[in-house]
Amino acid sequence: MPNKKLLILGGIGEAAQLAQQVVDVFGNKLEVVISYAGVTGHQPDLPCEIRVGGFGGASGLINYLKENNFTHLIDATHPFADKISMHAYVAAQDLEIPFLILWRDEWRAQIGDRWLDVPDMEEAARQVAAFGVKTFLTIGVKELSAFDGIADVAMVVRLMNEPAQKLPLANYECVIARPPFSVEAERELIREKQIRLLVSKNSGGDATRAKLEAARLEGVSVIMIQRPPQEPTDYVNHPREAIQWLNMHGV
Repeated sequence: MPNKKLLILGGIGEAAQLAQQVVDVFGNKLEVVISYAGVTGHQPDLPCEIRVGGFGGASGLINYLKENNFTHLIDATHPFADKISMHAYVAAQDLEIPFLILWRDEWRAQIGDRWLDVPDMEEAARQVAAFGVKTFLTIGVKELSAFDGIADVAMVVRLMNEPAQKLPLANYECVIARPPFSVEAERELIREKQIRLLVSKNSGGDATRAKLEAARLEGVSVIMIQRPPQEPTDYVNHPREAIQWLNMHGV
């Protein structure tokens, strides 16, 4: 039996890539469990144990790690899932186990982009009201309430699933679609819906990057929500770098 055990907190596509690569590289030397919150779904065909559900805060995560004898922890959740990242950092510090965050590179504005960087969703909503033009919201469903009350701005909301109830917006329509998206399809959507402003979190990655290129080509302004502050720990940008980190931390 392996004497090393890794918990991967999944959320981004790279988490599944990492789990596969860890098993390929370390085999029986390292037992791997990948955990998903349940919101983003999970990869059922991974060659490791898959766990779905929350932990109950930092204390719950500490107990889970301790009771299951984990020796290493990697956070590969969404860059905006700051609560679980904070809980993971606290848990790793408490148990004194190596901790790493797999951190996608941020998107950066290119020549021709018209970006306005804002620190949070509330400021994004204030800017949408100030622009006063038809707006494309690509921020998921959880934080849409920040835009409630902006009745004079028509909004297009893209979601992966049909909402179970009316959204907390005064004037909107939904587009249901799953990434990845092509640049041409995004340009067509912008033209069809007459969108003049895009709101996005700076999530990074390739699956939804096309909307930014489409916005540039169509002359659409972008309100870009900056990421939460990073935890003071080790960071890498690619699964292969996480493999190197594991090698350097006793696997």
